[in-house]
Formats: sequence, C-alpha cells, structure tokens
Amino acid sequence: MSTANASGEISEGKALSYDAVVKQFGALESRLDGIMSIIKEVNTKLEQQDMARKKAALLAQKIAARRASLMSEEEEAKHKEEEAKKKEEEDAKRKKLEELKSRLSEVKTKVEEGKKVREASAAPAGKGAVGAVKEENADPYAALFGQSPEMPKEFQEILGASRKFQELGLLSG
Repeated sequence: MSTANASGEISEGKALSYDAVVKQFGALESRLDGIMSIIKEVNTKLEQQDMARKKAALLAQKIAARRASLMSEEEEAKHKEEEAKKKEEEDAKRKKLEELKSRLSEVKTKVEEGKKVREASAAPAGKGAVGAVKEENADPYAALFGQSPEMPKEFQEILGASRKFQELGLLSG
C-alpha cells in the first residue's frame, strides 16, 4: 500500500493500520479540543475586557456629566453672587443719590428762606432805596428772645439732635 507524505511524495512500504489512524485522529481531536478551549478562554477574557471597558466608559461619562453639572451650578452660583453684588452697589448708589438730592433740596429751601429774609429786611414797609441791604443780626434768637447772642444749652441740644436725625435720614427738612 502506498501513502502520501505531507510533502506530497508517495512512500511505499508503510502500512497504517486502522487502529493507528484512529489513534492519530484521536490525538488530533484532543489537540483541537485543547486549542478550542484556549480560544474559548481567550474569547471570554476578551469579552470581559470589553465589558470592563464599556463599564469604565460609562462611568467616565457619568463622572464627566456630574462634573459638568457641578461646574454649571458653581458658575450659576458665581453669576448670582455677582448679580447680588451689583444690585447692592446700585442700591447703595441709589441711596447716596437720594441722600444728596434731599440735602440739595434742604440747601435750596434754606437759600430761599435766606433770600426771603434778606428781601424782607432790605425793603422795610416800602421805605428805603432799591437794592439797599440791611445788616442782619448774627443771632436770630437774640432778637426773638431779647437775650445775649449765646443760645441756651437746651436749644443747642435740640438743634444738635435735629441735625443728627437729619443726617441719618430720619427727619426730613
């Protein structure tokens, strides 16, 4: 009987028995089973690695989304703080402006009152030259009460308290 080698040559004189062929096929089959089990192990490890990568990617996405939301919350909080500061500054400026306006109106009323007093003292009952100015008393209280130019301490305390209330904005005019 003749058989073919792996190189394709025909060799004669070697006879293979049926049992030898079955043994060789059995050996090849066991090798193939070993290789297949190794391939299965490699595939399961690759699948596990793939699952681990997917889990890591999902976790990374969740972390990134959380960080983004925290960053947006922080930015929003900073923005609110800035707006609150701006509002406080505007309120302070507005209060200062109102205070200045009230002071200006007080000064205007005092100037008008002084002007009226000067006009009244300049032209007493239709007598005197136009434009003549009569000298004013240094202390209007002395003329009213017939006292010395010094004001009593009680009046000084009352006027001082009145000024303090006006400065604090608790008393108008």
